[in-house]
Amino acid sequence: MKAQEVLSRIFPDGYEIQASGAIFHGTGTTTSAGKVAVIGTEGHPVLGIPILLQLSELILQVMRKTPRRAILLLVDNDGQKMALEDELLGLNQYLAHLVKVQDLARRQGHPVIALVYGNSCAGGFIGFGLCAGHTYALPDSNTSVMILPAIARVTKLPLEYLEELSQTVAVFAPGVRNFERTGGVAGVWDGDLQHCLEQALQQDQSADQRAELGAQRGGRPLAATVINRVLNA
Repeated sequence: MKAQEVLSRIFPDGYEIQASGAIFHGTGTTTSAGKVAVIGTEGHPVLGIPILLQLSELILQVMRKTPRRAILLLVDNDGQKMALEDELLGLNQYLAHLVKVQDLARRQGHPVIALVYGNSCAGGFIGFGLCAGHTYALPDSNTSVMILPAIARVTKLPLEYLEELSQTVAVFAPGVRNFERTGGVAGVWDGDLQHCLEQALQQDQSADQRAELGAQRGGRPLAATVINRVLNA
């Protein structure tokens, strides 16, 4: 689904968006929260240092100019940029900076919601999508942290074995429904996207419930238990 179509369905009451290259930003009008800041990417870009800095700066601008305004991140990327130059310049730190900016926004009262409407994978998904206050996805979007052939290369396990394992172990498997089972994706938006956003804006983001969701949905049965043991040790 194209970004303009998604925006039209989420904000039938109107939106104003500016685009520059792979990044767009602006505001959309909601019933419950008034104006919502919109920051997104389109065209399946890989997230290198310039894009990461632009995304971070756009979130900081919202924090400076409109305190406590909800922020909707519209996510579409093909992962982080795998280039020697970016790696030598510390790409991981720029990804971490973007995550820290989102965390700071939440701490200062901005609900931060991410919606994956296109692709989202690897470091691109972690830095811009998975670390929002709540992460959602459209049914026909694509989410993965590492595709199975890459996992096979890293772990030296046969691809056929991993493909079989992914049928029952959600953490090995790409796809929106598997990320929903693990709790990484809070929910899948379908039908009335305006209503989906209005509901998401009412959710409490003060605590990370992903491990608990993963346990309830059967995708991460032990994570919440281990976390609680560590916290109470």
